[in-house]
Amino acid sequence: MRPAEQVFVGIPGPELDSASAAMLSRFQPGGIVLFKRNAKDEGQLNELVTGLRRLLPEAVLAIDAEGGRVDRLKDVVGPTPPASLLARHATSYSHQTGYWIGQALRLFDIDVDFAPVVDLDRGATDNALDDRYLGATVSDVVPRAQAFLRGLHGGGAAGCLKHFPGLGGAGEDTHYKTSVVYLPAEEMETDLAPFETLGRLAGAIMVSHAVYPAWDSHRPATLSPEILGGLLRGRLGFEGLAISDDMEMKALDEWGDLPGRCERAFAAGCDVLLVCHTLSALPDIVDRLDRPELRERLSEANRRLEVYRQRLATLRTARDYVAFMRENSRGERLDRVRQALEQLQASS
Repeated sequence: MRPAEQVFVGIPGPELDSASAAMLSRFQPGGIVLFKRNAKDEGQLNELVTGLRRLLPEAVLAIDAEGGRVDRLKDVVGPTPPASLLARHATSYSHQTGYWIGQALRLFDIDVDFAPVVDLDRGATDNALDDRYLGATVSDVVPRAQAFLRGLHGGGAAGCLKHFPGLGGAGEDTHYKTSVVYLPAEEMETDLAPFETLGRLAGAIMVSHAVYPAWDSHRPATLSPEILGGLLRGRLGFEGLAISDDMEMKALDEWGDLPGRCERAFAAGCDVLLVCHTLSALPDIVDRLDRPELRERLSEANRRLEVYRQRLATLRTARDYVAFMRENSRGERLDRVRQALEQLQASS
């Protein structure tokens, strides 16, 4: 068992610099999270991913490609419709959007889209979720999220539901400060429903950094055994991969340094830790996870990650994706993706 397997890291820029390459080669983290800073144009992104695959052949490559304000591939393949637009259309529109996003990811050998957002729109305006909601009710969100996921899968890529157990009731942006969701447990039942309904289909759920006093009086969800173990694993019966939101967000500042909070989140039940900016912290994080008292937890998380990797391998053989790849050259595929996304935007 290698603790670094359970850490997905970000890298600084559009090229793989020698210091980053040396760090990745030495520790072999389980995944890379790509950002807009890593994706400038087609040629550059191809070269970057090729270099990453050479160093980390088993790594999971992930990106946030929700569309709208969270659209990391926008400069490469063009803009993607936001969730707020999907919310105004029939579910077939969500399916098509997911499908073409999946094809875009697979063009660049990216495995996972950290989407869809299944938080319910509760009217909050300062939690960084505006334009990212699929709706305000379970009946709005679940069918569109399901269609989006099935579209992604048809395009050969995986998805990830976020942000458990529901961030729509948060009043602040956890990127910058602590946020507390004060809703009582009975009112949060609807927020849980998309995760419970779609968890098996997605295979991965991202956990939020908000505090939920209904289940844990003071700890953020990512650090809470009550929420991760009691609620996600126990009450909902989720057996897939639990992924933390970025462990460098300011909402976690009061919970110790980065390695310490990573240890807390892993012990609480997060199988994968996202460390999206400070690659230099990887040695200390690995050291904190490589402790005798975490061996059983590490074994459990390793198993879940391996099952998820098997899911990714299966999706690479998806019939629609394979047919599209065989029938079109790489240049034709890129053109088709760009045209399809442009048409989806125009249909708004």
